Parts: sequence; C-alpha cells; structure tokens
Amino acid sequence: MHPLLNQLLRPWRMVKHGSQLLYYSVIASRFSRQLELVQDNTGNIKSQDILLFCTLRNEAHRMEYFLEYYRNLGINHFIFVDNDSDDGFRYWIKDQSDVSVFFTRHSYKDSNFGMHWLNYLLRRYGSDHWCMTCDPDEFLVYPKIEDLSLRQLCQYLDQTHRPSLYTNMIDMYGKGALKECIYKPGTDPLSSHPYFDRCGYFYHENKAYTSLWVQGGVRLRTLFKENPVQAPALNKTPLIKWRWYYAYVSSMHMAIPRKLNKGYQQGVTGALLHFKFIADFEEKIVEEIERQEHYGDSLEYHKYQDFLKSSMHYEPQMSVKYQGWQQLQQLGLLVNQELI
Repeated sequence: MHPLLNQLLRPWRMVKHGSQLLYYSVIASRFSRQLELVQDNTGNIKSQDILLFCTLRNEAHRMEYFLEYYRNLGINHFIFVDNDSDDGFRYWIKDQSDVSVFFTRHSYKDSNFGMHWLNYLLRRYGSDHWCMTCDPDEFLVYPKIEDLSLRQLCQYLDQTHRPSLYTNMIDMYGKGALKECIYKPGTDPLSSHPYFDRCGYFYHENKAYTSLWVQGGVRLRTLFKENPVQAPALNKTPLIKWRWYYAYVSSMHMAIPRKLNKGYQQGVTGALLHFKFIADFEEKIVEEIERQEHYGDSLEYHKYQDFLKSSMHYEPQMSVKYQGWQQLQQLGLLVNQELI
C-alpha cells in the first residue's frame, strides 16, 4: 500500500477499531447478568497476583492436576465459569480458597462460546493483572519453564514492553485407540497421552487482526484432510497483561486491540499442550452433539465420532513423544531467541 494512502486510511481504521472495542465492552456487560457468583474468594486477590480464567462444563475429573500444575507454575487465583456442570464440580472445588466460581445455565454458544462471560470477568477482576485464559484441558509450556516461574516470565514481558504471549496449541494423544488410552484423574496427562504430530502445520497471516492463523496437527490429518480449511485453529494468545478495554474476539485465537496478537513476531513464544482426547471423550461427544453448543452446530464433534472408530490418530511416521519445550523449539512450534 502506498504510504500516503495508508496515512489517509489511518483515522478510519482508528474509528473502526474503537467501535469494535466499545461493542465488546457493552456486550460483555450485558452477558454478565447471566452469571451468578456462587463461590467468592475474590477478596483474596492481591494487586500483583497472576490470575487464571476458565469456562468449563463437567470437567471435575481434570481439576486436581489442572490446579496443581498451574499453582506450581505461579497462578495465584482461579476464576471459573461453571456452565451448568452436573458432575460434582462445585462440591469438589468448594474448599479451595484460591478459587472463585461463577455459575450459569445460559447458552455457551450464544455467549460467543463463553467469551462474553470471560471478557466481563477479565475486565472486572483481571485489569492490570497478568491473566491466563485457557480451557481445562490446556497446559502452558514456555522456554526455560524448568527454571523460570510464570511470574519471572511475566516480569520479563513487562521489562521488554510486551503485553502478551503467543502460543501454538499442540494436540496430544495416546498410542492406542482412544478407548484404550485411559487418563487417571489427578495424574499428569502426559503419562497416558504423550504423542503429538511433529509436522503438518500451516500458517496464514490474518492482516485484519495482525495475527497468525495456524491449522494442522492430528485433527487436520485425521478429520479434516478432505477439507483442511475447516480444521480448528491452533493459534492462541492465552497470557495477557489485561486492561479494562481489552477483549477476546474469537476464543483465545484473536484479541483486541490488535497489538495483543503480534506475539508470534516476538523472540519468545509458548505452547499449549492440549489433552482433549482422553477416554471419557466418547461421552462428551454424544452430549455435545445433542446440545449443539459448539462452533458450527458442533460440526467438529460429529467428526470426532469417526475419530473414535480407529486408532488412526497415531502414525509412526508422524507421531513423536513429547520430550520438553526444547523439542518444540527444534520442530519450529515454539520460539526462544532471547531466554538464554
């Protein structure tokens, strides 16, 4: 684009961008009325705390290790949106003094797949905090994680004037058929699901949001090979130094202001190890197809029914066992040009 034209268009872009920020702020406030605070430990939140935000439904079996992992990493307080769980989640979580829970029976789909709820809570509790936003089956890894706490990483990002950390989501799976790969609650899911696709990832720049759109991995290889454009996005920006006017637009894939999405251009990125495919996933598939509360009327969950019928997710020429963040760096799935 000619520099003069770019300069002439800049005021229009600023107006458009400001209107979008206002829209997401207003709609988050509206959807906040759907939330009931049922476990309130928010008074324990201190000014320098690192917070984690998560929407879930029937994920109690994951909670013990999820909380252990992120506490050890450096999370100080967890804020959950419980979307009408009936698996005992609230009973299990009730004695956790670093956990606050909001409850809703309203539609996950209508709330932009939970993001309107989380945008409100991030604004209400997360402003001026480093905030981790993720699903209960996602685990953050980053360079030097064995020596560098999450707080130290956030301090480094502050010192280098970076408001966010970009990650690639890595789908993890076991070696046998899905039903054979049993996850034992309270254990590290890597013990039963240590494999991922070492290659087969595709990258596209989204100039509208200055973001990187990533697709690939086992779901594209096995479920979307006939129509790869429909494969799930793997790019996420889960860690952000939140400001009251920020918002997630499309899950954690895209955020506004657009500068938050530029982390893929930086010399340090992370990864989210994604453990969706555990043995109880069959029940989850049936439930979510019936509810039709996920993207595209749960199209992806219809695809997962085919996934159950074989062990085609493990491919000797493609699948590798996870060894650590250094391995992800060697495979180009994580960047470390600075944390020596």
